[in-house]
Amino acid sequence: MTSDFSELPPSLQRLDDILADAGDEAMLLTELDGFLCALVVSPSPVSKSEYWPFDWAADQRGLPAPGFEDFEALVDARLSAIEEELSEGAYGPLFEVDEETDDVIWQAWMSGFQQAMLLRFDAWDDLLRDTGGTARGEAAMGLASGLMLVDPANHPDDTASTDEWAQYDAAMDAMPEILAQVAVLLYRLHRQD
Repeated sequence: MTSDFSELPPSLQRLDDILADAGDEAMLLTELDGFLCALVVSPSPVSKSEYWPFDWAADQRGLPAPGFEDFEALVDARLSAIEEELSEGAYGPLFEVDEETDDVIWQAWMSGFQQAMLLRFDAWDDLLRDTGGTARGEAAMGLASGLMLVDPANHPDDTASTDEWAQYDAAMDAMPEILAQVAVLLYRLHRQD
């Protein structure tokens, strides 16, 4: 149904394999990528101790569970790669693609991003309230659009007109590029200034 990330570098394929073997509690690779991106672009820095280790990757003592011995190094490597891509203005989110329709499935990435936003809820809430004509306002509007579209309560219903569906479909199709641009913009606002 969705891409299996077979064209990824070996380190990301290994990370995907670990996550797939971890069961239903674990994140998908695309979710983890969104989570890590949000950590990097957060309006307020998040220390590693606030999110590490993931409950589903650790035993009762907080040590890596069997099968997760190299997980931390792989996550740290992806975190560094995301930061490097963002600093170069060329972030490539790890979105899955539906093999039948070629639709980019950005919603799972957004889910991971949202999970990291909760670590700094007040700072993100403050950012999302900024609708001014500044770069911060532009980032807020792009991010708010993604958050709105990912919420099923905001999907058109049976009474929606053809035009409403067309607008919704266009927004859904544009969102992967918008989210990548928003991530770069947030990085510039929060890490390069």
